[in-house]
Parts: sequence; C-alpha cells; structure tokens
Amino acid sequence: MMRRAGNTLIWLATLLLAAGCGRAGPSFDLFPERDAIPGWTPVDEVKVFESDNLYDLVDGQADSFFVYGFEQVHVQAYENAAGGLLRVEIWQMDTVSNAYGLYTMLRSGEPVAIGNAGNTDPGRRVDFWQDRAFVRVFSFTPEDAVTLESFAAQVSRALPSGGQPPPLIERLPKEGLVQNSEVFFHQETSIQEYLWLGGQNLLSLDAETDGVLARYLIHDIGGVWLLLVEYPEDAAAAAAMDRLVAAEFDNMSAVAVEGGLLGIVFGAVPSTDAEQFLMTALAGGV
Repeated sequence: MMRRAGNTLIWLATLLLAAGCGRAGPSFDLFPERDAIPGWTPVDEVKVFESDNLYDLVDGQADSFFVYGFEQVHVQAYENAAGGLLRVEIWQMDTVSNAYGLYTMLRSGEPVAIGNAGNTDPGRRVDFWQDRAFVRVFSFTPEDAVTLESFAAQVSRALPSGGQPPPLIERLPKEGLVQNSEVFFHQETSIQEYLWLGGQNLLSLDAETDGVLARYLIHDIGGVWLLLVEYPEDAAAAAAMDRLVAAEFDNMSAVAVEGGLLGIVFGAVPSTDAEQFLMTALAGGV
C-alpha cells in the first residue's frame, strides 16, 4: 500500500499486502507461520490499522503514537492448543529516529538482545526497535519467556536491518547516566510521565524539534533530569529559554542555550554544580 508519494513510500508493502484500512490482509515474510514457533498457530489474518482507525486498536492512546510519525501497524494474533493467546504488533514509523523514540517512550522492564535494542517483562511482553519498526509481542496468558523472545527474534530476522539512534543522543554525557532512562521525543506529551512542564508547551515543541530527556545519578550533584531540545533556528531556542525562565519552575536548577540547542537541568542540586554539568552536555557530552 502507498499512503503518500516520495519518502513516505511504505517499506512494509514489499512484505505485506492489506485489503484496506483496518481490514485483514495476508502475511508474507514478517510474521511467523503456523508452527514456526512450535505449537503456535495464527488466528485469522494480519490486520492493518492506519491513522483513521488506530483508535480501534489503542483506544485513548493513539496520540502517543501519532507524535512519533505513525504510518501503519500490522497485527497478527496467535493461539496454542493449551488456550494460550498472544499478539504480534509491527508498528511502522516515518523515520528510523521515530521508531527509536517510540521504543524509548514505551521502554520498561529488563533489557533483551533483540533487534537494535529490546526490553521485556519476561513471559508477558517483548519490545524492540529495528529500522523504521517498533515491534511488540504481548501475551494475554502467562507464557515462558523463551516463547515470546522466539516470536520477536523471528520478526527481527524478517525486518530490514539497521538503524541508529538520532545524533542528539550522542550529546548526553556518559558519566552518571542511568541505563535505559533516555527518552527521545518531539512533543511534551511523550515525557509528561517523567517531567511536568506545565502542559502549556512553553518550549514550543513540535514535529520539527528533537528532544531527549535522561536521568542522571552523579556523586557530586545527586539525582537530576537532563533535558536537551534541538531547534531548527537559534532564535527559537533562545525564546524558549526566556519563557521557561519566566515560568520560574521550582525544580529547575540550570538552563542555557548553545546555538539552537536548549539545555535544562531539573533537580534539587546546587546551581553551580548543575551549571557545570549542563555546560558539559551542551559542549557535546563526555
């Protein structure tokens, strides 16, 4: 299928065909076939959801996917003779960076080595990202971890390989970074679970801004959140800083801009220490 011309040509179309929005379509190479995972059988056919009917799949949560350039999600259910039921979801985003961002926003549980990076609640869920895809294997019944990881690994082998985190991630200082705490985002809603900025979009975030939020535990300054936002224009970064300063957030301990990059440290730590830490981040991290 093709929703738009040019760079939005859907790469899944070479592997999946769909009868229409939200209607079943036959699977080719992406989803495991019958007994590819011993004992598991596909239920019905692959279902395809797009922006106009995504609410049918994730009622009340669709906006969380739209802000990451959602294009399509392909869904296949499976069952076994013991009454087990699970679902494989392959989410197609518009860019590699957005597939990574969606993965970081939803990331929880334990790391697992599938795709470019994965995480799991053993026996219940496995997520990973790869190329422009975010993949979730979710079990509605308790299953062994090996089964879910086998499904995820087989999908990973079928997907296009590759994909790197966006360059902004490399600006995060390495020292003190809490593992897997980074969230890459474009809009405020993606980070509100971790950091509340008033809900008024003081930073003028939109699809053209790249941001990353990360947690740090550093011996000298304690626990802090580091927020970096990259703007298309330097003036936009400076204006966002002015609005943030005027809002007088109690937990903001340092804020600065370097060209089009805005950096903020949140946490009850001495301002001099926070400022030094922030300068390291704005200089490109260490």
